[in-house]
Amino acid sequence: MEIYVFNRNLEFIGMIDSFTSLIWTRRYYKSGEFELHCDLTPQNLKMLERGNIIYKTGDVEAGYIEYRNFKQDTEGKEILVIKGKFLTSYFNRRIIWGTEVFNITAELAMRNLVTDNCISPINTSRIIHNMMLGTLNGFIETVDYQVSYANLSDELENLSNISNLGHRVNFDINSKKLVFEVYKGLDRSVNQSSNPRCIFSKEYDNILEQEYVDSLNNYKNLVLVGGIGEGSERRLVTIGDSVGLDRFEVFADQKSLANTEDINGVSTVMSDVDYNLLLSGKGNETLALTKEIQTFDSKINLNSNLTYKTDYNLGDIITIVSKKWGITFDSRINEIQEVYEENGLSINITFGNNIPTIMDKIKQKLKLQSNSSGSNGNSNTTITNIDGGSF
Repeated sequence: MEIYVFNRNLEFIGMIDSFTSLIWTRRYYKSGEFELHCDLTPQNLKMLERGNIIYKTGDVEAGYIEYRNFKQDTEGKEILVIKGKFLTSYFNRRIIWGTEVFNITAELAMRNLVTDNCISPINTSRIIHNMMLGTLNGFIETVDYQVSYANLSDELENLSNISNLGHRVNFDINSKKLVFEVYKGLDRSVNQSSNPRCIFSKEYDNILEQEYVDSLNNYKNLVLVGGIGEGSERRLVTIGDSVGLDRFEVFADQKSLANTEDINGVSTVMSDVDYNLLLSGKGNETLALTKEIQTFDSKINLNSNLTYKTDYNLGDIITIVSKKWGITFDSRINEIQEVYEENGLSINITFGNNIPTIMDKIKQKLKLQSNSSGSNGNSNTTITNIDGGSF
């Protein structure tokens, strides 16, 4: 494997000849990240500046440097630690400028958001140069969606969670372009016959280590969405139909969600059907943030019957079996961590819904509170605790 370095204008600078370790974390629903440890040499210091881009052979993703740390150990050896995020995190530098209303496929919604705020915005100073749209794949998952002035990266992640579609920015080194792509993993589970099946199991010797988490913490499966109106005139939509103790309810206050839209500069009142679809979309957003957590973390045996990027890849749906633990379920590969060290490559995979980090919990809490205040992505709430912990 070779690591190439480019500047922010996508011009080749040089190549990293040697390094101690590289952690390359790919994610399906949101941006990945990386961490590189190498010798602190004049050449590396010059190449590995903040903002420069790291690209490793055999990948479509690349990442930009946002953090550098210089270290010296007890023996006097100097080490350079580089951290950064994949190019999809460029979208974190943009907001959705205005109000967007969608009743289209999730793929088109994501492409429109990127076009309007990064590729062809009205204000040309907002353009991210060399960004372009990739092939339109024609995925049929639809969304009813309205958003105003929210962070673009967060909303792309939100649309991915709702639709189960991944998104990424591919670095095309030949054309020197950043290509935004919406993509979908393959179904390789045992209950289908269109693709070769993929089963991960200790019994099949393709897993070295494993950890399973099954949690209902913060779980909700029925949402009552309140739109415009007061009292008996309030517009209400319910998503979900569970009963008894299997019913976990939550309210999403969307009283500021307008039932008008701008069509060719004219404010037009939506039909009741269209407005209810919009409320349903907000309900689905809320439920996407409150899923049950079913996570299976595994260290993969690379000398087994399965080959990475051939038999399984990021976003694929596979089957997990643990006879000893009594577990059998189909799950999507949401995260793949590639670890390159002196003794070779190791791969850690996260299947299912990831256990939220502190930052994830803060974002989820803000999003839920914005849904319950009808603020369409804006919130003045100050978060002081997560799961009972203060900070």
